[in-house]
Amino acid sequence: MPVVVSYRYDWFRIIEDISREGLTLSDIAKELDVSKTAVIGWKQGAEPRYFAGDALISLWCHIKQRRKEDLPTQILSRKFIRTPHSEYTPRRNARNFFSKTIKKEK
Repeated sequence: MPVVVSYRYDWFRIIEDISREGLTLSDIAKELDVSKTAVIGWKQGAEPRYFAGDALISLWCHIKQRRKEDLPTQILSRKFIRTPHSEYTPRRNARNFFSKTIKKEK
């Protein structure tokens, strides 16, 4: 069965990567124009608002000299997708339909 995987950004690792480059949490907060408490919250698992998250991503890309596609992510969920069985294909259903209507006419 095919699997659909949903990802989310790993804000903890993003902030840790920036911190390892020499910026403190206060420096990150000043750069993003948010409170230090907000940055601590994101590091502990809270989700930043869109504009703050986008600014943090841009800061990470600039400091790490990497692309947005390289951002650390976490798997959010995995879901299996059911595929129809061969008995449900249109060709087989059409054959069954016509064979039933021919039998009724006789």
